Amino acid sequence: MSGHGDLDRFVKDPSVLVDLCRNVIDLLDPESVETSVADQEAQLRAIAKAVDQLEKSGVPVPAPLRSEKTRLAVALAVQADAKQALAQLADEFEDILKDLRERIGPTPATTEPRPRGKRSKLPATPHAVLREQIVRAIQKLGGSGRVAEVIEEMGRQLEGRLLPGDLVWRATTNEPVWQNTAKWERFQMTQDGLLRRGSPRGIWELAESSQ
Repeated sequence: MSGHGDLDRFVKDPSVLVDLCRNVIDLLDPESVETSVADQEAQLRAIAKAVDQLEKSGVPVPAPLRSEKTRLAVALAVQADAKQALAQLADEFEDILKDLRERIGPTPATTEPRPRGKRSKLPATPHAVLREQIVRAIQKLGGSGRVAEVIEEMGRQLEGRLLPGDLVWRATTNEPVWQNTAKWERFQMTQDGLLRRGSPRGIWELAESSQ
């Protein structure tokens, strides 16, 4: 969607771009699944417990039970990715909206100056560097780790190297810019095959090709 033809089409009819955004949101929306996340998590815990008990008893675990455990784990991971993507979109759209309002300027009904947009113009760490740090952090954690563990390790690796724009606070996600960007980059890395897409919810795991 980066060709000049697409841009010209959006400029001539911005509603096309709005429709495209709505379609993307509908595709990402985790609420579109029939079973709630809470129900799926409860099912996964019950199945995992049953599998564990069978293995401890030396009883072969039925293949359908293992398959269902894997299916639920993958489904929850996909929904977690979708929520992260939606949170990022909400943050970006808020910035776009503020920028649009600034460009439009005060309406005739008000003469008060518009508040400055939230997006900072300060320099920030490039996404490619954050990708490298994500891989290094996960490797140091043994190939996989919880989100908080990976972010904490990245913080140690980036200590003294973070730029002013990295430290700007993102109110919508309640974290500094660099952490929010890293989480969004993680989502992109799963799409690119650098990180495993089917990892358990809340776990960042390297793909075999990245190890």
